[in-house]
Amino acid sequence: MDNNGPLHAAGATILAHENTKKRMSEAHDLLVLNLHFPASPADALPQQTFVTTHKLQANGETLLLEHVPPAHTDTDIFIRYQKSNVIQTGDVFFNGIYPYIDAVTGGKVNGMIAACDKILPYANDSTKIVPGHGPLGNKADVVKFRDMLVTTRDRVQKLKSAGKTAQEAVAAKPLADLEDTWGKGFFNGDVFVQILYTTL
Repeated sequence: MDNNGPLHAAGATILAHENTKKRMSEAHDLLVLNLHFPASPADALPQQTFVTTHKLQANGETLLLEHVPPAHTDTDIFIRYQKSNVIQTGDVFFNGIYPYIDAVTGGKVNGMIAACDKILPYANDSTKIVPGHGPLGNKADVVKFRDMLVTTRDRVQKLKSAGKTAQEAVAAKPLADLEDTWGKGFFNGDVFVQILYTTL
């Protein structure tokens, strides 16, 4: 989003889900990561928005944009490039690492799982899947990510339902066996437990 203003000044139309304009107009904090984001300047805000789906034609390609339920945030979309058999997932898919799910802007772990379930039927074994973060992926990578989300959600939900605080849930180390596989990204399993706790 940092490049929206210069792109708009160069003649581009910024297109996004309707919630994106609202979210970009407000300052917000990523509490678990202790980060602050100011409101975007007016020239960086989307000039065109959509609610559920939007179709574009560009360079001989058909792009289908589709909103998903609150996942990473409540602004998430994915884009299908029909001719090229490519899906751009944005931040509803982090390939090989724990994702950030932003409860402050409506993010939900169950929405992340639902977003994967929405994307997977559009993919086949040849589909290139572009994650929000991590290397280029494929259908199998999205399945692994979805399964990790289900496992981690269930483990943290069990602790939360038992009355554990977020700090007690972290101390229980429920993701210790997943750390070598998933914990080498932006943050480790202890931080992801805190993130999950806020989104359940």
